[in-house]
Amino acid sequence: MSNQTFDPLALAKTSKTFCIFPWIHQYVGPPGDVKPCCVYSHNEQVGSLKENTLEEIWNNDKMKKMRLDFLNGIEEPNCHICNQRAEIDYAHKNEYNKLFFEKSKDIQDIVASTNPDGSLDEHKLYYIDVRFNNLCNLSCRSCAPHYSTGWILDHRKLYNLVERRDKDDGFQYPGKTEEQAFLETLPHLATAKCIYFAGGEPLMQKEHYQILDKLIEFGNTDITIRYNTNFTNFKLKNFDNVLEYWKKFKDVNVYASLDGSHEKAEYWRNGTDWKQVVENRKRMMEQTPHVNFSIAYTLSWPNAFNLVEFHREWTELGYIQPDKIMVNPLDTPPYYCLKNIPDWKKREIEIKLNENIEWLKTFGNCEHVVSMYDTAIKFMWSDTSKYHAGIDESLRDFWHITTKLDDIRSQSFFDVYPEHINMKNYIIHNNLNVTLQKEQYNKIKVL
Repeated sequence: MSNQTFDPLALAKTSKTFCIFPWIHQYVGPPGDVKPCCVYSHNEQVGSLKENTLEEIWNNDKMKKMRLDFLNGIEEPNCHICNQRAEIDYAHKNEYNKLFFEKSKDIQDIVASTNPDGSLDEHKLYYIDVRFNNLCNLSCRSCAPHYSTGWILDHRKLYNLVERRDKDDGFQYPGKTEEQAFLETLPHLATAKCIYFAGGEPLMQKEHYQILDKLIEFGNTDITIRYNTNFTNFKLKNFDNVLEYWKKFKDVNVYASLDGSHEKAEYWRNGTDWKQVVENRKRMMEQTPHVNFSIAYTLSWPNAFNLVEFHREWTELGYIQPDKIMVNPLDTPPYYCLKNIPDWKKREIEIKLNENIEWLKTFGNCEHVVSMYDTAIKFMWSDTSKYHAGIDESLRDFWHITTKLDDIRSQSFFDVYPEHINMKNYIIHNNLNVTLQKEQYNKIKVL
């Protein structure tokens, strides 16, 4: 490829695999893993903050190759979630390509400045997503210790780690020191266009409040701020209530990770106090009405029926507008995935989701949410062979994880989700509840 023929902007506009993230963003996870985005393959990374700085990783061989591949229409294998979802027009990259690349001349200029080797002369993050640690007060069924300290004790019991600890067992932070990730983020705050706070639980992290203080100090209060929060706590010691901070920013978007309501919320996101969640929503409506609020519902087969109930209840109570919900089909752990259930169960769920689609059509401006429901149905029926194990294997894993975790927490899945008793019968009828050997059980440790 010669310098005369290399036109990165033209390539980007025609490439079928192009993703803007490697030009504007570095995701940093609590263990220190650095990726082009949070959807990148969970067991892969482009670098580690434990070994290099963000600036050093910015132009390493993996990042340079990725940029060139994206420009030239070559798929990145570790972007398989986006690649697969692109087939049903639900790819993570599509949203951000529209938001940053297609609508911003400044970002297009950055792409145009790409060197022939894939490097960029300037390290500048316009979209920031740094998970400063894994502090969290909940232990959600679909989560794990590397994203939640609330999971630690149950993780030890679940995988017989009482006498030993592994890398996912304890408080984690990216970088060689606890302060490194925060310090490396600071140079980008004055010019950043968007910052995403997630966790762990971001409202428990001191760095979150320190970042907001710095944004106010730099005068960058027009920045788009996005949250993924469990919505259980608005106050951290030594800092103002987060509602007081939000009053100072123009574009705050809260996506509350609520994967159910009432007792189902308290079961699925263990540690949730549902009454407190409701009270927090009321306070937010009263004190910060300018803040955009949406439910970020991670849809699995266990909580599929509750999605319909929850969506309608909060709409009728006036806590949300009917279009203020994000329906995100879960990919992992695979034993909760909508794809990995028998066809007869998929048909039950499809009927229930279609009921809500018809209900949503009675409102105006809900086309986007209707599309999300439709996409979830397409996702459920899409091919599983490339990325997932067989249905029976997944249900076997579901049974053993669920029954053991229920025993640890003194809970009962089928008491909380009686709509799935037929799944219990299916599992037992097909002998998927047989006792696993220790080595088989540890193979399903995907949390």
